Amino acid sequence: MESNTTQSGSVVELQQFSNLISDNQLLEALTRGGIVTPTPVQAETIPHAMEGKDLIVQAQTGSGKTLAFMLPILMKLRQEKPTIGTAALIITPTRELALQICKVVSELCPDIQPVCVIGGSSIRGQRSQLRSDRRVVVGTPGRLLDMIERRELLLRKCSQFVLDEADEMLSMGFIEDVRSILKRLPPKRQGMFFSATLPPRITMLAQSFLKSPTVVKIESNETTKPDIKHLFAKVSGGIADKASALCNILEEFNPSSAIIFCNTRSDTELLEVFMRRRGLNAQRINSDLSQRERGAVLDGLRSGTLRYLIATDVAARGIDIEHLELVVNYSIHADSETYVHRTGRTGRAGRSGTAISLVAPHDHGSFYGLRRSLEVNFEEMQVPSAASADRKPTALTGS
Repeated sequence: MESNTTQSGSVVELQQFSNLISDNQLLEALTRGGIVTPTPVQAETIPHAMEGKDLIVQAQTGSGKTLAFMLPILMKLRQEKPTIGTAALIITPTRELALQICKVVSELCPDIQPVCVIGGSSIRGQRSQLRSDRRVVVGTPGRLLDMIERRELLLRKCSQFVLDEADEMLSMGFIEDVRSILKRLPPKRQGMFFSATLPPRITMLAQSFLKSPTVVKIESNETTKPDIKHLFAKVSGGIADKASALCNILEEFNPSSAIIFCNTRSDTELLEVFMRRRGLNAQRINSDLSQRERGAVLDGLRSGTLRYLIATDVAARGIDIEHLELVVNYSIHADSETYVHRTGRTGRAGRSGTAISLVAPHDHGSFYGLRRSLEVNFEEMQVPSAASADRKPTALTGS
């Protein structure tokens, strides 16, 4: 696979979207949303995408990748003659991410109604949508493949496709489904792979489905690195010690919103009960909840009616919550990429955030491995007592 590589470091030429795109409706929609200056991944990617190049884009979570691929797709759709079939296909690892992308499309182009093809939602409703406006289809691999095999989704006219969060597809076991979907695409098409990391299997997948791609790498440096303060607290190994420590920390720091990550569904259920008994406004999401139930919980977090979200990694993939102050690793995960994805929910869009890891005796090995593999300055903090938490809230950020 031949490729050209461009890298963006700490110095990125400041420009505005008006220098990148010429569609007035899209520019007006961006302005209404308060989006004027492109992020590095958008500034680097959009010109290549508008030229019709196949792309491999490596950029961290929260860097603005959705606009980097959706703006070129929407501009081309608006410039070309209207088509009856599916012209653009975006494949995502999670339902939440698919819904977020659909929301972005609807806000940018109200005249284009994207079809969200995801599990946990009515096939009948998705079939009906595909028979109305199916120009842009966004979905998860399993349901997309199902609709293709039912011949409800036809890709003969698909001229653009995006594989978003490609490394997550790999970690969640979706790569073979993705291969099956991409094999149905016509020979003449533009493809874009977006990923936070580029493991060998993703590179091999790109070799199979992209033609001489341009590789765009947005370096994680002091300019692009999220402003996150990483803390850890040692807790005892009693059955309720970690849950009690968590509640004391939340009562002490008093964040407006937080996500608490657990490794298992059972932990999310037990922790939800414990936190509610302590009077904390908390709800869980895990794979046992329906899409409607998960959507309602996330809407509550976004609107501010829910303060604390308890989630497993699978349920939280792709969640994008603005102004999230705090992420708590209630359960320590030994994989460094999982830690980065979890903590990347905060400190987004130039804002600061805090990540706290609760380390019980059985977590010492996993946490030691994280500290060795990550270029992160972990600071130890003491768990406040329940009495001190009641007395005075502590600021999350700053010294």
